[in-house]
Amino acid sequence: MTGMMGRWLGLVVSSALLIALLAANSTAHLAAAGQTWCVSVWYPSAEHPGGYQSILDHAAVIDEINPFWYAANPDGSLLLQNGAENAEKLAVWRTAGLRILPSVANASPFAISDPDTRARHIDALTALVERMDYDGIDIDYEEFPLATRDDFSAFIEALASELHTRGRLVSVTVHAKTTDQPAWEGAAAQDWERLVPAVDIFRIMTYDYHSLASREPGPIGPPQWVLDVLAYAASVTSLDKVRLGVHFYGYRWQRGTAAIATWESTQRALEKFGLAYEYEPGIMEAVLKIAVVGLPKQTIYVADAVGLEFKLEQVLAAYPDLGGLAIWGIGGEDPALWDVVQRYRQGECHL
Repeated sequence: MTGMMGRWLGLVVSSALLIALLAANSTAHLAAAGQTWCVSVWYPSAEHPGGYQSILDHAAVIDEINPFWYAANPDGSLLLQNGAENAEKLAVWRTAGLRILPSVANASPFAISDPDTRARHIDALTALVERMDYDGIDIDYEEFPLATRDDFSAFIEALASELHTRGRLVSVTVHAKTTDQPAWEGAAAQDWERLVPAVDIFRIMTYDYHSLASREPGPIGPPQWVLDVLAYAASVTSLDKVRLGVHFYGYRWQRGTAAIATWESTQRALEKFGLAYEYEPGIMEAVLKIAVVGLPKQTIYVADAVGLEFKLEQVLAAYPDLGGLAIWGIGGEDPALWDVVQRYRQGECHL
């Protein structure tokens, strides 16, 4: 594929043509006997109101829902978010056969730093899972200081012990990194060597390489960076527990600031102004550059089927034992992304 992609340098091409070329030249990724492959989605993971409908439309491709319904208070208790424990949605998801592991986020480090508070927090999470009959819980505690590294590991280990005795699953969502102790504290505070053995599911947020904090536009999940993150993960563990975080959203840069964009909104701009996506060889994320009289110049990077196919082709060639995908940003996404997810499925989801 390298030579073929090189010939696209400097060209603006049809995304439909690129999808066809990638599919025609894709390597057949055959699942190993008994390999697990799970697809999960965080919900809601976009302000777009179409996220719930997207789950319903693609339930055959999805194995697990992680609703953002809870936060952790400093005293270890849980705070219910708006819309939490929606009985109708739970019934629909369960009827569709989807596993439900709610995500707990927006945590204070105090909830896990003090041993007594940590114990209360574990009791609260265990009681929640039992009360709601969830399949387990997803812990998404981000940007903790480095001083909490051992406390966080101890928390996950103790929580997993409690929930495993009850036949429930534990997932942890972590920042992407390529070494154990990167410069950024948030990633360094997560000790993968202790976390991975304790949990059933290990989700790595391999997106936001460029993000809302970036002054200059750039790719959100460049494949080489993703491969570097997985290389570090593979040095710590087999990858069957690992879920690769993939983005289904985009960012729009204008005058040095970024805002969230969807494929749907970008598509409208593309059609309105008669533009086309550009694709940089080696990255292949869709880029739309808007330079229209009367409007400020804009650069948009957004997930589409071309970029995801290009990324998964490389990832699965290098790491065929990867355990699945964790999707962020549903609602207004490119519908063809789901076709790619289905096409690259490596096996059935079993834990």
